[in-house]
Amino acid sequence: MRVTQNSFTGGELSTPLNARNDLAKYQAGLKILKNGFVHQEGAVSNRAGLEFVGETKESQKQSRLIPFSFNTEQTYVIEAGDKYFRFIKDGGYIVYPDDYEDEILRGKIVEVETPYTTDELPLLKYAQNADVLTICHPNHPQIELSRNSHYDWSVETIDFTPKIKAPANIKAVWTGKSENTRKYQYLVTAVNDNDEESVRSSVVEVTGRYEGYWAVGEYMTISWDAADGAVEYNIYRSVNGIFAYIGTSTTTSFTDEKIEPDLSATAPIEKNPFENNYPSVVNYFQQRKIYANTKQNPQTIYTSQTGTSDNFNVSRPLVASDAITLTISEREVNEIRHIVAMNDLVVLTSSAEWKVNGTDGAFSASPAPVAKPQSYYGCSHVMPVVSGNMILFVQAGGSVLRDLGYTYVSDSYDGDELTIFANHLFKGRQIIDMAYAKEPFRIVWCVLSDGKLAGLTYNRKQEISGWHRHETDGNFESVVCIREGFEDVAYFIVRRIINGEVKRYVERMATRIINNATDSIFLDSALKYEGAPVDVLHGLEHLEGKEVYVNADGGVEWHTVKDGSITLHNEASIISVGLPYEFEFKTLSIEGENTHGLKKLVNRASVKINESREDFFIVGSNLIEVQNERSIESINDPSLLVSKDADVTIYSDWQEEAAIHIKQKYPLPISILSVSAVVDVENAA
Repeated sequence: MRVTQNSFTGGELSTPLNARNDLAKYQAGLKILKNGFVHQEGAVSNRAGLEFVGETKESQKQSRLIPFSFNTEQTYVIEAGDKYFRFIKDGGYIVYPDDYEDEILRGKIVEVETPYTTDELPLLKYAQNADVLTICHPNHPQIELSRNSHYDWSVETIDFTPKIKAPANIKAVWTGKSENTRKYQYLVTAVNDNDEESVRSSVVEVTGRYEGYWAVGEYMTISWDAADGAVEYNIYRSVNGIFAYIGTSTTTSFTDEKIEPDLSATAPIEKNPFENNYPSVVNYFQQRKIYANTKQNPQTIYTSQTGTSDNFNVSRPLVASDAITLTISEREVNEIRHIVAMNDLVVLTSSAEWKVNGTDGAFSASPAPVAKPQSYYGCSHVMPVVSGNMILFVQAGGSVLRDLGYTYVSDSYDGDELTIFANHLFKGRQIIDMAYAKEPFRIVWCVLSDGKLAGLTYNRKQEISGWHRHETDGNFESVVCIREGFEDVAYFIVRRIINGEVKRYVERMATRIINNATDSIFLDSALKYEGAPVDVLHGLEHLEGKEVYVNADGGVEWHTVKDGSITLHNEASIISVGLPYEFEFKTLSIEGENTHGLKKLVNRASVKINESREDFFIVGSNLIEVQNERSIESINDPSLLVSKDADVTIYSDWQEEAAIHIKQKYPLPISILSVSAVVDVENAA
């Protein structure tokens, strides 16, 4: 019989599915997909390599990567280490230029001091607004990392007092008769051009006639000193101890001509909920900054006033724009671990998922928002990612990835377990870091606790969720994805053993969009040279003592790095050098109707490749590798990529689980569109 598989969107599947060829997932699944990834269209390609960016500041200590994105063009990667941040852009550390104004800093890597120790790095949570990244940790006050320029970065503890100061030297003068009098109290606030209102000024007390006796020409004059940055001032008068609004002035004085105070708009009450009570979570939602999970109140959400970041003042009674404090009521105390801004504020706790919003869809202090539970799975501390309108989060135990999205029919949030068909990749392991590269391949990268890397090609609308696993000569420890040009690029921290010593390197995944065999990099911890033909390469000290593979103008060599150098067999002008990794692709057992348990013999295979080199191997049951024959065109042009059906005779044995098994160990591109096998099946009789 002849059996063809022309889609691999199911990705690598767990062993219990080996007998479920009745499932649609089986028809598009694989037994092994290592160091390759699934395309949304159904094809499989070997992954791009990892370019060497640099060694972390302290290789003996773990560090972490954090993204910083002002817009799609101004993006950075932060290396967060033991009490420091360093900055990477476009694959290189930012270094002070030779003409920098501070001579001491010239030629040094740009760095800022932070309060976070190595042990605290995994619990950092962050959110960005323009050029400011707010960072939270339960052991420290919130900080803001600001990019003032490419070489000027600063870290400051957040001040939760309003950015504008209250006016000073408040005075009040009564103009009128001095009979039938009582005491009046006034205060003033300043408002800046962002509509942020200051705290209350000092209270001024003055004697005047009872309002009922005020006559024409009698009034109070309130005056004050100008406040820096103020565009207007609000004036409040006390009514039974409550300071109610009576008017606004754009000057430094105001006349109260028996104005009726508005008790629905009262003077702000200064509030800082974070006095020695630091939050663990931060995000933005509907023009408010949102914090959650302080040590004293792990189930409480705190929001700033509308249109402000750090003003948590309130009024009595509350007005819609006031700061909000909301505690989620659960049967047991479960900390809030993440807050995600969607159509609603989605709150992920250690045991459940909630949506929070006003009953009319407006998130305001009055009426207060309502928290409604959506499901009871719970999430880990790994920061979730968003794909379209779906949230992807790691379940509390760390070994399950779920999605969560709004369902119109039920008016609630629901989702699926994404690891259910590939749970062998997570058995005995936890996801410890995660990032999402939207373009061009929609891959969620998951760093596992044993140093391996799992990737998920995910497109909810097309019902695509295919897993693939990745390995390198070392351990993956952290990942972020940022936009560079037209692609979302993954950066990793990789722990390697180099010349007997532990080294931690930042490495960037190379592009997988290529036109010939020399365009990209298919090696790890790699460097690339382009220029005049050379046969000696220097600058490889980071791979000292390692066997490396070389792609030299499309031809493959391998060498051992000695004294930071290698010598090629021939001169070349486009050269990539790095650690090799093996691409492995194996189909599930080839089955027809009622063929389970019968022995099968695979005679031939046809592999449809696309924009690939033909240097791949078909593995027989006796592990004899049979190399596909090269075409005359590609022999004459080693940089040529071909698209064709590669027909291969397979030397195999009769076996109950027959499969097509392909390996590629060279630093060359391979993309598989389909595989077709000619199989003999033993007589069931």
